[in-house]
Amino acid sequence: MKNEERRMMIGIMSSRWTAWWRSAYPAAIPSWKVVVVPAVIVFFVLYGLQPFGIAQITSGKLWVTLGAAGISAAVSSLFAWGLPHVFPRYYAEEHWTLGKEVLSTLELLLLITVGVWLYVAWLTGMMPDVRLFFLVLLWVLILSVFPIVLFAMWNRNIQLARHLREATEMNQRLPVQSSPETDAICPTEPLLFAGSTKETLEVDASLFLYAEAEGNYVHFHYLSSKDNRPIGKLVRLTMKQAEAAVDSCPYVIRCHRAFLVNLHRVTKVDGNLQGYRLRLEGCGTEVPVSRAYAKAVKKLMKNSRYAAK
Repeated sequence: MKNEERRMMIGIMSSRWTAWWRSAYPAAIPSWKVVVVPAVIVFFVLYGLQPFGIAQITSGKLWVTLGAAGISAAVSSLFAWGLPHVFPRYYAEEHWTLGKEVLSTLELLLLITVGVWLYVAWLTGMMPDVRLFFLVLLWVLILSVFPIVLFAMWNRNIQLARHLREATEMNQRLPVQSSPETDAICPTEPLLFAGSTKETLEVDASLFLYAEAEGNYVHFHYLSSKDNRPIGKLVRLTMKQAEAAVDSCPYVIRCHRAFLVNLHRVTKVDGNLQGYRLRLEGCGTEVPVSRAYAKAVKKLMKNSRYAAK
């Protein structure tokens, strides 16, 4: 019986760990901070404590430590801009998790350790042996790992609380659907979506729900003019072309790199770790709002008249 209880407890802990590891994490830290903060930490540690024989250098200690900080900045730049550019899908904001954040941070610290290790060995004339590597790694772990992991968890909770609070505020400001005021600014002329082929889609602006990019196509979702039944249609064109087609409608806005949404059809806003999700009238799908477009969406939703762009 005890063995069964022990296995049950282990299973519960394992599932909780997996859920924590895979939980969404807001990639809300500006890229320049990812580059600057590690470099500043490396500079002050080396210049203030002067480990690895730096204390024995009689002149030029400032330039030596600046060089190490430069190595840290170069490695951090790889994580801030290089890898996300090469592997955009892996680093996509909507797929980012707390586990990925922790792994990325540990990988960053490991590469900084390797860079500083080789730099110190070259600078002091020491052999870049295993002992020196683990000495550098020990300093990095002591000074960086625990604060960074704790910050990641703290930042996750702060971002979630902020998004939930702002979602509540936006829900309170949602305009009344189909009111005379909103109808007065909703153009009745159809939206025309046309790509590089002869296939086009024409839909009344007031019936448009949202559009989602799918490879070389855009999947449009709208309501039938006869019975308000939701309809979906794929059209071969780019999201940029689709966005240009709705430029005359101030309430149809880009809310994500892969989504356009009709804000007049929003019935509720839900906050999550990545930002917000919009629930639409007559549609079961929730449309995501990414961090890059959150400010514009909030600005329009706070104005019940959806002022022109």
